[in-house]
Amino acid sequence: MSDAVRLAVDHWNQAPLFLTEEQRYSNYAWLYDVAEFYRHAGENVLEIGCGTGCDLLQFAKHGAIATGLDITDQHLELARRRVGNLATVVKGDMRELPFEDSSFDYVYSHGVIHHSDEPEKIASEIIRVLRPGGRFNIHVYAFWSESAFIYRLKFGGDWRQHVENSEAPVYLELYTASRLRKLFPGCQMNISKYQCYHLRFLGPILGWFLVGKGQKPL
Repeated sequence: MSDAVRLAVDHWNQAPLFLTEEQRYSNYAWLYDVAEFYRHAGENVLEIGCGTGCDLLQFAKHGAIATGLDITDQHLELARRRVGNLATVVKGDMRELPFEDSSFDYVYSHGVIHHSDEPEKIASEIIRVLRPGGRFNIHVYAFWSESAFIYRLKFGGDWRQHVENSEAPVYLELYTASRLRKLFPGCQMNISKYQCYHLRFLGPILGWFLVGKGQKPL
């Protein structure tokens, strides 16, 4: 287990993030549409880093054959409790996905890949498990963002300790659009930004979440 993975497991076992559906989609009003929860009925959907299962449940509610993967025991327990028999929850490492090639039509991940120091492996695995023509939807923290500036201004060098839901250490990398594109060579991608907490109208320019949507070549 790499240091980044160990930190992530320890962090969220200590402080699992469990929000109600109302809380989550009130905090992230843009997410329901951008995640495309309601657009994948009948499709095999994989969520990488499903956490406590809130997003996974939305895919299932809208008719997807939904599978969530996480590596943190506390998250897995809470996710299984939340989704019941509506979706499948699997323990696994996103650097080595425990699925056959071309298993999924759509792969989604919100706020997870930026906690890995081996994102190239994850991106390669995402492409491997997607069917030809399948799509991915990846959300990471943006380097050029209102939030990154405020965290650095407020907390200085240890700002990373104050981003997540506890001050337990966790690996964190910020992304530019160029960096995100380089993870998926040969894939056409659309990049957008969301979530300014103060200057909300600047979300498309200085949003905290960098969203990359792309497609595996046919």
